[in-house]
Amino acid sequence: MLSNMLKFIILHLLLLFILADTASSQNVSVILPLNKTISWENKELYSDFFNLNSTSTLQVDFAYLNKNVSYIIFQVHSHLYNITLYNNTYTTGSYVSGSNLGMYSSVKPKLDTFFIYNPNLINLRLFISVFGYGVADPIPGGCNMEFLLPISPFMQTKYTKDYVLVDAAAAKDISDTTCNSMDKAYVLFYQLYLPERHYDADNYFDGLRKMMTIEAITEFGEYIPQSGDRLRRMLSAYPGTGAVYVAIAFSASNTSSYSVYVPTTSYACAPLDDDGCEILDDSLSQLICASLIFFGLFVCYFGHRFFKTEMFLIGLLSGAIITYILITLIADLDRPALLGASVLSGMCFGAIWLSFWWFYGMPLFTVLLSTLNVGFLFSAIIYFGLPGGLLALQSDLNFWTLFISVMLLTSLLLVSMTFLSNILCCAILGAYATIYPMDYYFGSNLKYIIINTLRRATVPQFNKAVLSPPFEWRDALMTLLWLALAITGFLFQHFHNRGRPPFPPPPRSVRPRMPGSTYYGSSVTTGRRYGVVIRPTVAPVQTERTPLLA
Repeated sequence: MLSNMLKFIILHLLLLFILADTASSQNVSVILPLNKTISWENKELYSDFFNLNSTSTLQVDFAYLNKNVSYIIFQVHSHLYNITLYNNTYTTGSYVSGSNLGMYSSVKPKLDTFFIYNPNLINLRLFISVFGYGVADPIPGGCNMEFLLPISPFMQTKYTKDYVLVDAAAAKDISDTTCNSMDKAYVLFYQLYLPERHYDADNYFDGLRKMMTIEAITEFGEYIPQSGDRLRRMLSAYPGTGAVYVAIAFSASNTSSYSVYVPTTSYACAPLDDDGCEILDDSLSQLICASLIFFGLFVCYFGHRFFKTEMFLIGLLSGAIITYILITLIADLDRPALLGASVLSGMCFGAIWLSFWWFYGMPLFTVLLSTLNVGFLFSAIIYFGLPGGLLALQSDLNFWTLFISVMLLTSLLLVSMTFLSNILCCAILGAYATIYPMDYYFGSNLKYIIINTLRRATVPQFNKAVLSPPFEWRDALMTLLWLALAITGFLFQHFHNRGRPPFPPPPRSVRPRMPGSTYYGSSVTTGRRYGVVIRPTVAPVQTERTPLLA
């Protein structure tokens, strides 16, 4: 009796599972009207959101086609999860998978039927859009030679931790039926950054919709200049900051004829993975980053007051950067080992640099390293803000010559006034070191001022990357904080050191010495004692130009 009841319960649960699976895997058919009036600025025939259950298929047909349309570009977008799009038959060469998909269909003899399949175990919200183009408009991806579909109007993105690659297939102009000429149509690329550290679907779809029509693209998009292959763009990666990329194909003989590719997106990371968009994913990186706040505040407000400590920290910073670049160029280490070796080498360099002050005590020479670091930061800021597509700077010789020239010129301008320049360097470098870890945790992108320069020195082919950094409200807030820290740090140190000697004496010059000869066997003459008259002495006023060893 008990076994029969157990069998009944198992069969009942199995039936419920089958019914639930059938309900969740429902296939749906829709018919989309395409009779919307289009204009030169906006050629969208239809757009709307659809919900697609897990492991379900959505069949899409069309009706009431606009008579001025020669072909359509059907596109569908999902957030984070991949879907599959195919037409008529699910065979090789007729389907494509991804999160930003599109297919071409001519109106003759009739429009294709499209199928959207959701292979995931969760329900998805999809955005479907249809664009119609005339007979004179170039076909996006019509001369495809690399992608899976014969005509590929969609784009592809690939990313590493350093850069993002955006590819598009060649467009086909009406005058080039055999795709023998690449000059009949040209392609322009644009991008739009999404809000930093926001991975929600609303911001995602809102950004996509702003990059679908030429009217919206010119209003919200930022042009990406060519820096290599005409159908590929290489951009610096900013993990955690989403971006929408799109391309527009123009006819060379008639620039009023154009078509828009299916936009694509990238976060330069994997938001679905645990810690997929975390840049500091190891304990050593987090420890070093957190410690920068305290070292930065110390140098910003007390660096010149504790001059020898400042010298050690500046030497440590310089040695760590140089070691990081050299090791990256000659070896392939993981981040903890690379950072550990850089810090150890930096500590050695800091001790060596401090010994120069111990033995020689030359302010001009010791302040030089601080000014060189500020010059390095200033050159990095210029590189960070330069527009992309400057072919002359793609040459490493030209770039590093200009970079080092700006660094040296900045250093020479500052080192001429050692006292004030040292305080200024402490304030600027200390303020940036303070906001650097805050930038990580706050989600802004000012940290890439240094990171992009290190990428240029260590990442192969990064000379072709377009930096085009995002600058949103978080970045503006961190910039204001940087300026506030630098200004207050300079004023505080200048006021705190007022009336003091500009630099402390080197330790070697103030060591106590025994008067007279102290060689073995020397005699000390003894005789009458002379009275010692103690006269008050007035200490000479020390200025910036007072010799320390006089």
